[in-house]
Amino acid sequence: MASYDVVVLGCGPAGERAAIHASRANKRVAVVERAGVVGGNRVNWGTIPSKTLRESALYVLGLRRAEIHGIRAEFKAELTVADFMYRERLVKQRELELINESLDRYQVEVFKGHGRFVDPHTVAITGVDGQVRTQLKGDVVLVATGSRPHHPADVVFDGETVFDSESILALPRMPRSMLVLGAGVVGIEYASIFAALGLQVTLVDTRDRLLPYCDGELVGILEKELRRLGVVVLHNDRHEGIERLERRVRCRTQAGNVLEADVLLYCVGRDGNTADLGLETIGLTPNAYGLLEVNEHFQTQHPHIYAAGDVIGYPALASTSMEQGRLAMRHAFNIPGVAIRTEVLPFAAYAIPELSYVGASEESLQKAGTPYVVGRGSYEANPRGQIIGDLGGMLKLLFEADTLKLLGVHIIGTNASELVHIGFAFLRGNATAQQIAETLFNYPTLSDLYRHAALKALTDHKKLSGAG
Repeated sequence: MASYDVVVLGCGPAGERAAIHASRANKRVAVVERAGVVGGNRVNWGTIPSKTLRESALYVLGLRRAEIHGIRAEFKAELTVADFMYRERLVKQRELELINESLDRYQVEVFKGHGRFVDPHTVAITGVDGQVRTQLKGDVVLVATGSRPHHPADVVFDGETVFDSESILALPRMPRSMLVLGAGVVGIEYASIFAALGLQVTLVDTRDRLLPYCDGELVGILEKELRRLGVVVLHNDRHEGIERLERRVRCRTQAGNVLEADVLLYCVGRDGNTADLGLETIGLTPNAYGLLEVNEHFQTQHPHIYAAGDVIGYPALASTSMEQGRLAMRHAFNIPGVAIRTEVLPFAAYAIPELSYVGASEESLQKAGTPYVVGRGSYEANPRGQIIGDLGGMLKLLFEADTLKLLGVHIIGTNASELVHIGFAFLRGNATAQQIAETLFNYPTLSDLYRHAALKALTDHKKLSGAG
């Protein structure tokens, strides 16, 4: 039995970064990966593939909207999803090369197979034949096995008319219409992507508003833009029955709607990959969704067993998963470094348009009773926004009323997921509205929205102060 300082189960974002971070601290590290490749859902089945499709959708949308300006584009009759993902293989291949190079460079040993706990410190690795190949002993163990799309018992995923968020990218044909059940980040992203590609899309949301944890004003803009794409949004509803028709699917909802489409995409929740890890043998019990409970240091009930990434639930983003993996190893081995609270890391929804934020929202500040000042910058009033034709975007900054210190950054529009990092830097530096307003930005840029939003906040704050 080989012994290691840390054994990592899963080599997605959390597992990969944790393994490398521990190895850089001169720890002997082993990674167990059940899939045939490293990289997890981020590289292979979710993030990169879906964002590749999104770029093609933006291109198609731009051509269609440009027709009114005299530019006309033709598309071949039978298009498939693969036709719109010509760069996916190249991007995935390069990402996998980089990950494997990093693992090799830091001498992380990768074991292919399924890892299962034998006891709190021992993991047995089985191959595809179910036979135990070897056992690994770890002083520390990190569970980073990720998640998978939730499959309720009453939904039959046939790969022809009913799909989940991973199998949808293998559509055998490009349909004319799509029904999306579930309006979380993934559901909204795919609804907007396929609508931009020209499909008739209906999005069913189980809640009374989209993305309730995001700024309400920006969510209102997002829903308006979705409707502009042609997406029909139904709130406060969920499926009651799904039946397959000839080359189509019908869904009856609890609100009494009868919806038909060529394909149905089910995006309601994800389950943690904990079903066959032998957790029962060590006294760990996942919740009903297969997720593990951890403390602020990402420790489970066993102090030496950590968990990070999608397997512990929200926010289940690649960026936060990476940081959680690093933080877990820092705590396990007392590795020095600046610790970043993962709850204040940037969030992004790669819908069309993008929505991104970091820090406090108006709703959270109101709930906490914190007086605040708002500054807004409109893409329509920004020359770069005019140039690229994005007139619906907005940057919204929230400042503490007394000190005018930045508390939250919220953006919707082109490059929101990139622009938010400027705000994150301001936030971490405890910047004030005055400092942001006096920051120099290139012209013309969307980044200059920060200056305008801060100036607006200063003007409004002065008016309020004068009124007081």
